[in-house]
Amino acid sequence: MHLVLVRMSIWCFRKGKREEAFSELDLILNSLAQRGKGFRGYMSLLSKEDPNAAVVLTLWQDEESLEASEKGVFAEAVTKVKSLLDVSPRVENYRVFSTELFQHFK
Repeated sequence: MHLVLVRMSIWCFRKGKREEAFSELDLILNSLAQRGKGFRGYMSLLSKEDPNAAVVLTLWQDEESLEASEKGVFAEAVTKVKSLLDVSPRVENYRVFSTELFQHFK
């Protein structure tokens, strides 16, 4: 059984800065995280209720990878968008219990 861990980070940006900051975060995820040891994927979510908030889920193979990413990729992401943040991102870590994704074909 493969253990997968998830970091959920909730980002609150300064008013009107979400798109700019989120573009930068997406670049970081598309370059640095994907090269990180134990990286398994990510999902970016833009809040429908709060135009200044976003959630990023990053998936990691094990505890070691999750911890290493916190000091590397995550710290760099915070540094790069710090001037666009209203407050520091809130972070929670999870162990994936189950998941099911469907792909519909036409």
